[in-house]
Amino acid sequence: MLIMRNKSIKVGVIGVGHLGRHHTKHYASLQDADLMGIFDIDPRRASSIANQNNTNAFTELSSLLDEVEAVSIVTPTPFHAEVAEKCILTGKHVFIEKPITKTLEEADRLLLLSKEKGTMIQVGHIERLNPALLALQPYNISPKFIEIQRLAPYTTRGTDVPVVLDLMIHDIDILLSLVDSPVKTIRATGLSILTDSVDIAHARIRFGNGT
Repeated sequence: MLIMRNKSIKVGVIGVGHLGRHHTKHYASLQDADLMGIFDIDPRRASSIANQNNTNAFTELSSLLDEVEAVSIVTPTPFHAEVAEKCILTGKHVFIEKPITKTLEEADRLLLLSKEKGTMIQVGHIERLNPALLALQPYNISPKFIEIQRLAPYTTRGTDVPVVLDLMIHDIDILLSLVDSPVKTIRATGLSILTDSVDIAHARIRFGNGT
């Protein structure tokens, strides 16, 4: 028997690893969302997380999609495009953890499909909601030089993609939000030190306005 709540938007979570657990927990606490259930390739993990959040664990993705209006896709990045396409084809709105997909071609295909199906895609660029960044907005600043560094201890989480798509993508997104000008040139280098992907990266970006 499905566990249901009397709320408005029926949502589900696909993938309940490190980040998916947070999505599940927060959906369960929202007053305007009805967490219908979760799906994960590991049934035991799905069952455990579902029990912790008083929701349903589905053993088939299609069964979850039958019950929801929108989903959070929190799978490893290489599976974003495949899973999102299945969801959009059934008319579901999707929230996808960044990066939206592993390649630009996959992202373009999802956007076109979403437009055809009349569904919404939102991507988890959460640094846009960083209080420090939000505090800058009223000042309407026009920076001429910006330096961003991101250093973190090595962890195996997120190594399915290069560090540019896992972490640097946040910094690039912040940069683009602060500079109201098209990119003119990009000079970038990357090294693979601890993994098979680029895990150290440096980029120098120049904009049309001279920034």
